Amino acid sequence: MLFLALKQLRARPRQTILTFIAIILGSTGYVVFSGLMLGFQDRILDSLINNDAHIKISARDQVIDRETFREVFFTDGGLKWAVPPSGKTDSTKLNGAQIWYQRLSQDPRVEAFEPQLSRQVIYVRGRFTVPGNLNGVVPTKHLKLTNIEKSIVNGSLMDLNRGGAMVILGQELLNRLGARVGETIHVVASDGTKHPVKIVGIVRLGSRMIEATLGFASLETVQNVSGSAGEVSVVGVRLKDVSLAESVAQEWANYTNDKVESWQKANESILSVFFTQDLVRNITTLTIILVVSFGIYNILNMVVNQKKKEIAILRSIGYSRSDVVVLFLYQGLLLGFTGAVLGLVIGYLICQYLSTITLPGNQPIGFNKLLISFKYQIYIRAFLISCGASVLASYFPARAAGRLAPIEVIRQS
Repeated sequence: MLFLALKQLRARPRQTILTFIAIILGSTGYVVFSGLMLGFQDRILDSLINNDAHIKISARDQVIDRETFREVFFTDGGLKWAVPPSGKTDSTKLNGAQIWYQRLSQDPRVEAFEPQLSRQVIYVRGRFTVPGNLNGVVPTKHLKLTNIEKSIVNGSLMDLNRGGAMVILGQELLNRLGARVGETIHVVASDGTKHPVKIVGIVRLGSRMIEATLGFASLETVQNVSGSAGEVSVVGVRLKDVSLAESVAQEWANYTNDKVESWQKANESILSVFFTQDLVRNITTLTIILVVSFGIYNILNMVVNQKKKEIAILRSIGYSRSDVVVLFLYQGLLLGFTGAVLGLVIGYLICQYLSTITLPGNQPIGFNKLLISFKYQIYIRAFLISCGASVLASYFPARAAGRLAPIEVIRQS
């Protein structure tokens, strides 16, 4: 059966080669396209998951309106406002932090947690001023909470515990200030007070927009700078299983008035972009399937039409309908299998080459080359798509060939 399948494919070499090339290009295109898109997504997701907490617990933002004071002053609800209340509370203090510490320490799903305090400040160096954020962390706990240490290209997070007011700033923020490591600059808090701080490190995350406002200091330093002794604005939580972040955050939010937000909720806009990219990738996959399917269908359909006499002879000497169907399915599988294998090999080699291309500009380590994913799922999916499309496209011509009756073919001849 295999010999007959190969013989019929060799009978029309031009169409066979063109279809074979189409399958190779389809498999190669899927591997390269998916590798590029998923490589970018994986690196961004790794940054979102490992450079920040999986879940953040903070004071809930409250918008004040008429309903806020309903039945507060008068139980009958007969309060009349000359000017209706409006606005948003600006308190960032997390009042129940100690309760959360106890609860998190007893939850087996929690790997680590850390109190944090974030304040908006103005960084000043001579005549240069840059607004930004100063994030107060506990270095020993922050190392367990995130992988931010990998992004610190000069210094270490533990340098914040050396004593005194030490800060680690984003690369772009340093560039705008014209400052260097070891230099002392000033931080202006919201009350206008100016505090000297020493730069002990540089962090590079690959995003200039983030780096232009990013600063780290010890929790005590930020509390002193902002005049918020003992205050905590956020409790960051790292889970043992990051996939549980959304469900655990919803569970905790059910028994507290505090804001409990998972990393998925905080990065909805970025994840929506990934959804669009996946949609484009799936549409591309569908296009590849159609190209491969039509190519195989056309060549086998022509073979069936041109080989009716041979099919009639095979049926006359004892081949059953199922044997004829299997014969043409073999031809489709031969094209799909060999084309898919060669396409995967070529796609892998192209991805290897693309991963060596250096991106222009001063990119951080890990982002200075094209991000390519080599997940085995990509190659398995590409192989199954090519073989599946081959079987599907081969079935209809094969079924038509199996239905040919020898006597009808002889009469037509």
